[in-house]
Amino acid sequence: MASSPTRIAVLSLEGCVASSVMGPLDVFAMANLLSRDVGMSEPFVAELVSPGGRPARSFHGLELMAARVPEPAERFDVVLVPAMVGGLEEVLGERVLTRWLKAQHARGAKLAAVCAGAFVLAETGLLEGREATTHWGLAQRFAASYPGVRLKPELLLVDQDDVLTAGGITAYLDLCLHLVAKQASPELAALCAKMLLVEPGRRLQGPYAVHSAPRDHGDATVLRAQEWLEAHYQGPVTLAEAAEAASLGARTLLRRFQKATGDTPLDYVQRLRVEAARRMLETSPRTVEDISQAVGYADTTSFRRRFKARTGLTPDAYRRRFALR
Repeated sequence: MASSPTRIAVLSLEGCVASSVMGPLDVFAMANLLSRDVGMSEPFVAELVSPGGRPARSFHGLELMAARVPEPAERFDVVLVPAMVGGLEEVLGERVLTRWLKAQHARGAKLAAVCAGAFVLAETGLLEGREATTHWGLAQRFAASYPGVRLKPELLLVDQDDVLTAGGITAYLDLCLHLVAKQASPELAALCAKMLLVEPGRRLQGPYAVHSAPRDHGDATVLRAQEWLEAHYQGPVTLAEAAEAASLGARTLLRRFQKATGDTPLDYVQRLRVEAARRMLETSPRTVEDISQAVGYADTTSFRRRFKARTGLTPDAYRRRFALR
């Protein structure tokens, strides 16, 4: 453990998700509260900071007035960028923020981001050529905006030591517990997880991702093929049949479909089948074998393999975690 407390700046940004700002402050305060139970002094000093000096409003309208403007030469050990919903373009245009983050990193601070906060870190250039993650629903936009970043959207948390990124909004819990283990002790992080009723060790976003293929790509012929596949995925499907439905040659459909959606037509079918199976596992008591048949797989073993490849969980494990019954 460090001889002095780890200083953490949680950023107050316009359009932020309030829980990803206040939540980290709560986690680090809880770590301080529990630190005596593991034989250490309080390991964290965490506070709300606004490098631009402006009060911020969360995406649902809550004003975050308590942020402090850091001194020009002030150095933090960790700077945490929260999740944002809306207003991201405005934040990305704040050069004062980008320069401040780069200066903090140059002084030795670890930079951490949750969800769309990864875009803010990417704007600094510090993610170039390195691994990072963001919310699965933002992955395509992130990859297009920052092609030099090795995006790992299947991962919930990516730690590059000096820069850390976490997936969806509530992944701030995983990120903060990871920082507690990293900056203080794994024992304290485990105790915090128990007190907060947080499942530790989550590493994959796959179980949470929902397949949402682009439909605004502007190619009406490909859209027609998508609609045909969505109506026929439960049965045997061939590329030739999809091409005939779209009035295209098979090779032409393959090229245009992949350009428009990012998938081949047959990969698209696999996504549709797995997504349908997920809904059934969440809401239906049907057996895995029945579900396999219902979504188009004659072989249950093949279904189990493909389901795990897409979601990171077996069908049975997925049902135990996400069943709504």
